Amino acid sequence: MLEISGTLMVLGKASIGSGSKISIATNAVLTLGDDFLMTGRSSIICQKAISFGEHCLLSWDILIMDTDFHEILNQEDEIINLPKPIHIGTHVWIGCRTTILKGVDIADNTIIAACSTISCNVSKSNVIYGDNGRILKEGVRWLR
Repeated sequence: MLEISGTLMVLGKASIGSGSKISIATNAVLTLGDDFLMTGRSSIICQKAISFGEHCLLSWDILIMDTDFHEILNQEDEIINLPKPIHIGTHVWIGCRTTILKGVDIADNTIIAACSTISCNVSKSNVIYGDNGRILKEGVRWLR
């Protein structure tokens, strides 16, 4: 399902699997690099900005969102949980049932392990990252 009120930029070939959802809010930008592949039943929810480099592979049942969908206010009634951009580098493989939350940057040439929640930046390349950016294995690369 596509819900596009903002901008979708596809910078080459892209494939979106069956049962997937892409939602882009007004004034938001989703950028898909060349050779982007998102398999089935995954969701990308973009309220601000989400970008993918080239050669990214998303497994099934993934959720990527740059917003919390609700506002949290401090004692001065200021919103403290605004949407924040997500940047996913080049040649990144995201394993099944992973959730990537707002404000995250993922380095080039990385693997995100299945069933991980990523809520912090993962900045080293050639690494398999697990839950909360924990390094599981270094010195790896993946082939598609």
